[in-house]
Amino acid sequence: MIYCGKCGAQNSEQSERCVSCGAPLSLPMEDPEPPTPSDLGAAVRRRPRMRTPSVAVAVLLCLVAISAFAMSQGLGGRNGPQGSPPGSGAPGVVPPRTMTPTTARLAAPGTPTTPRPGAGATAPTTPEATPTASPTAPRPTPTRHRGRTVLNPSVVPLGRIAFASNRAKPGRDSMDNFDVYSVRTDGTGLVRLTGEPGYDGQPTWAPTGQQIAFVSDRTGSRQLWVMGADGSSPHELTNVPGGVGTPDWSPDGRYIAFAAVVGDGDGLLSNLFKVPARGGKVVRLTHASMNQLAPAWSPDGMRIVFMGLVGEYWQIFVMDADGSNVHQITYDAANHRYPRWMPDGHRIVYSTLPGDVKGQPAEIFMMNPDGSNVHQITEFTEGDNMRPFPSPDGRYLAFNSDRRDHNYEIYIMRPDGSEVIRLTRTLGDDWQPAWSP
Repeated sequence: MIYCGKCGAQNSEQSERCVSCGAPLSLPMEDPEPPTPSDLGAAVRRRPRMRTPSVAVAVLLCLVAISAFAMSQGLGGRNGPQGSPPGSGAPGVVPPRTMTPTTARLAAPGTPTTPRPGAGATAPTTPEATPTASPTAPRPTPTRHRGRTVLNPSVVPLGRIAFASNRAKPGRDSMDNFDVYSVRTDGTGLVRLTGEPGYDGQPTWAPTGQQIAFVSDRTGSRQLWVMGADGSSPHELTNVPGGVGTPDWSPDGRYIAFAAVVGDGDGLLSNLFKVPARGGKVVRLTHASMNQLAPAWSPDGMRIVFMGLVGEYWQIFVMDADGSNVHQITYDAANHRYPRWMPDGHRIVYSTLPGDVKGQPAEIFMMNPDGSNVHQITEFTEGDNMRPFPSPDGRYLAFNSDRRDHNYEIYIMRPDGSEVIRLTRTLGDDWQPAWSP
């Protein structure tokens, strides 16, 4: 049985409304949710002023007796004090929730849970926080404008860009020494990561963003080194007699590919190798009779794109990650240099340096992995533009250019050449940019 909270009449538990007065019935709840602080305040504000005429006293005593019988039978609500039937409106008592569906109110993570009244705790006077969903960064919506894709300029690129620079340093005015730096993608937060005399350059980030591989000649010849992203704990990874260059970290973080000089005398060539990122045996990937440089892993780690010298010009090649299935994808009479995969794995971005066309600047291009669908990104009136490096989401390209002040600086732009932003300003040359994961 269940008792009506309005008139006190007995009803079956299967009834939704009182058979006597028609009021909605509250079924007993096994573990009702505690009321919110706002509900508690409302109950206190709505507390009726008590009157004590003889008829009211008699009715109240009757209701108390009925409630005591209900509690003895296990039918009373657990929220109210013993002797107060649900919905009686007694002072300071909060009616229990009915079975009518309502929108649940949840406490935000870390917010103390409201104690159940009657448990000896004092209800808080401030309302519980209502959780809200964490905002998701909007994806840019491409539109078409004069044949170019214009993306949402309000989306700010993230991460840092490492690069090499021969800018003047305290205590060293010579510009013959290169060091590795990093800067935020808005041009702030410039940090110098190396400070040894000689050459430190060609940085590349580990997939975790916690380490940087680079090339240094601090021990005599140019070798592969690894340091923390803040420049800490630098250590040498290779000891190749002819020297190494152009490293790139594999997507799984296990290997670093690079070019190294092999042979002797007039037969010196640079071929491609890899070494475990934690140190170990150097593995040769190619045995070609031409110079090869700048290996770059595909996003899935299955292929490597690189530049190879064919006759007078550097051309672009693609091979499997184990060095097999090598095929050339560019053929025209120009130097095709420093290719890199776009994050979608369906395009390759690179720069050119014209060979026999004097005075024509270096430009940045994009194409499919089979060499098709070539299109130019930078304009010939904008100086030399080289070493493109895509952001992890593919929405921007970092590159170095001498379009201003006749020295190389680090820039970023959209893959269609729009929204060009200059990040560095120095009397030295800043180049070889690499975007952090």
